Amino acid sequence: MKKESSIAYLRAFFSLALMMISSIHFVWASSYETLPKGINMLVFKQVMTSKIESKFDSNHNADSLALKEDFNSSKLENISSALNTYFQELKTLSPEAYSQFSLGEFKANANAEVSAQGVGFAHGITEHLTVYGSIPVYHMKTNVIFQQTKKSNLAAIQAAVLNSHTTTATSAFVRQLTLQLPETNEQLLQSVVVNYYGYKALGTWERDALGDTEIGGIYRLTDLSDKGFAISFGAVLPTGLIDDPDSLQDVSTGDGQYDAFIEAMSGVSFLDNTLQFDFKNRFTYQFGSKKLLRTSESSDLPLSQTKELMNEKLGNKLDSTFIFTVNVSSSFNLNASYIYNQTDASIYDTKNTNVKSTLEYNSYSNNQWARLGIGFSGLDLYRKKKLDIPFELNLSAQKLLNAKNAANYERFDLDLKLFF
Repeated sequence: MKKESSIAYLRAFFSLALMMISSIHFVWASSYETLPKGINMLVFKQVMTSKIESKFDSNHNADSLALKEDFNSSKLENISSALNTYFQELKTLSPEAYSQFSLGEFKANANAEVSAQGVGFAHGITEHLTVYGSIPVYHMKTNVIFQQTKKSNLAAIQAAVLNSHTTTATSAFVRQLTLQLPETNEQLLQSVVVNYYGYKALGTWERDALGDTEIGGIYRLTDLSDKGFAISFGAVLPTGLIDDPDSLQDVSTGDGQYDAFIEAMSGVSFLDNTLQFDFKNRFTYQFGSKKLLRTSESSDLPLSQTKELMNEKLGNKLDSTFIFTVNVSSSFNLNASYIYNQTDASIYDTKNTNVKSTLEYNSYSNNQWARLGIGFSGLDLYRKKKLDIPFELNLSAQKLLNAKNAANYERFDLDLKLFF
């Protein structure tokens, strides 16, 4: 299995850092419930995460983002055909210089902090149909610090080729080029990223921005008191900010395309509603859109000076949630959930097969969560005229159990629902 390069790993990480909290669906008492006719619900949601410092790779292994890379000949010669030609000529010129070649070892410490606030509104059209809309606001901060942990051995390499015999103009050029190579440091690496490739400087990046807007409806198909079934349908509108092709560490707040979804929701309760089981399964189709993207031809070093406007079709999504609730009283409940999310591989419409392969590499992802929560409902107290405003409050904590190509973190949610 091919190991991701440091820069590929870093770029993929910041692309995934927002993926798992990009959805702020609002919770209902039962998955299949709708609002009574004429009743409104205003929802406020707060999502917080632990600091994101690692991700799950394509083998479901959790890897730290404290990356370390030795830029030696075997690593560099596969980046491009020009470098491959240089190192093959250097090997002929001086096998000793080739085997010892190293520009030094560099370490990159990277992390991200993400939080989100959401607001939603729902209205009961009939006893069976509720329509709603929601939009999140994100605050994100990413940080990348480069350190050179081992100096290059350019002096020894240049000494090895200084008196080497050259037989062709190419070998003479390679020897002269090697003798003129500058000593490497963090500033030189930053300069290559900024001045040669044209990316923004790496360091601290921060943004507050709207996310994508979701609008939809829930239609309840049953009228039973202890069980039910409903379907939900709607669309996600691209109101968030898309990824910046000139930044290696920005985090998008939207995917830049329209989505359509359909969801089935069912539940059953026992012992006079003391024990409750709910299951939700949502399928989201993501429509393609035109985007300006960097056209790297290698997943080992996905940096490129060029860009291309191409059609990007992000993978369709499958979200499944199983919820077990214990209603301790009419006001308090304890709940536990198992959540599975899957995003299929993306598809890019470009004639360059190497660019297509690089962009689609490791774009499939899945994750499994365990969630524990506690809920408080003031509806019963409102009916008894002990509260002026009926509301519900839910607190939950989520832990990632396992994942593939996904950021690794814990998540904490606070939901407040007001009815009027």
